[in-house]
Amino acid sequence: MESLFDSLCLYADQAHWIIFLLLMLAGLNFPISEDILLLTGGAIASTCIPESTYYLYAWIYMGCWISAWEVYWIGRLLGPKLYRYQWFLRFVNPERVEKLHYYYEKFGVWTFIVGRFIPGGVRNALFMSAGLGKMPFVKFILRDGFACIFSSATLFTIGYQFGKNYKIIVDYIKTYNLVIIGIIITIILIFAGYHWTKGDKKTTSQ
Repeated sequence: MESLFDSLCLYADQAHWIIFLLLMLAGLNFPISEDILLLTGGAIASTCIPESTYYLYAWIYMGCWISAWEVYWIGRLLGPKLYRYQWFLRFVNPERVEKLHYYYEKFGVWTFIVGRFIPGGVRNALFMSAGLGKMPFVKFILRDGFACIFSSATLFTIGYQFGKNYKIIVDYIKTYNLVIIGIIITIILIFAGYHWTKGDKKTTSQ
C-alpha cells in the first residue's frame, strides 16, 4: 500500500491536469471511472500535496462538470441517430429517455443530484438524455453544476480521509484479515449453498 502511494506521489504535481484529461475522456464514453478518479484525487491531495488540496479539487470539479457538457452535446447534436449505434444504446434508448424526461419534469435538480451518485453508465445516460430531450443548455449546466458539487465533494473527501488515515486502515485490515477472509468465505458458501439447494428442489419437483 505504501509503495502504491509512493508511486502516486511521483506524479502528484501533474495530478490536476492528468485527472482533468481522464475526466474529459470519460465524458466521451471511454471506460474510465469518474468515481475512482475522484477518490484517487482525494487520496493524492491528503498524502502527497496537502497544500494544493483546493487547487486539485477545483480542477477535478471542473473536469467532472465540463465532461457532462460533452455527453449533453453528443445527445443534442446527434439526436435520435444515436439509437442506430450499439455503442450508445448501452446508455440510452427511447424508453430510458422518456423515463428520465419524466424525472426531470417531476423532480428537477434532484434528478441530477441522485443521478450523479449512480455509476455504471447511469450518469452518462442522464446527461445524454438531457441533450436528446433538448433541455436548454444553460438550465442543464446550472442544475448539473449544483449537483456536481455534492457528488464530487463527497467522493473527493472520502478519498482524502482514506489517504489521510490509510496507515491506520491498513494496520486494522492486517490485524483482522483472518476474520475478514472468514466472513467473505462464509458469505460465498451461504450463497453457493442457497443456489445449490434451489437447483436441487427444482430437479426434484420435475
